[in-house]
Amino acid sequence: MSKSKTKIYKSYDSNILEALFLKYGVSKYYIRQSINGTVKGLTPDIIKKDYSKMVKENETTVQNFINKTLE
Repeated sequence: MSKSKTKIYKSYDSNILEALFLKYGVSKYYIRQSINGTVKGLTPDIIKKDYSKMVKENETTVQNFINKTLE
């Protein structure tokens, strides 16, 4: 008998997906597939790099806001 496991889905920041959608003009599905690594090519690699940059900047901005609030 096998154990049933539920699949864990990755969630992506919807604001960043929207920004990439506006920047590249491709579907959000294509952007998610590019970030996931399902789609291969030059554009998906650039999208993946842009997404990771935007996530880091977003986290930094939120952390700075938290630090200023706690002062």
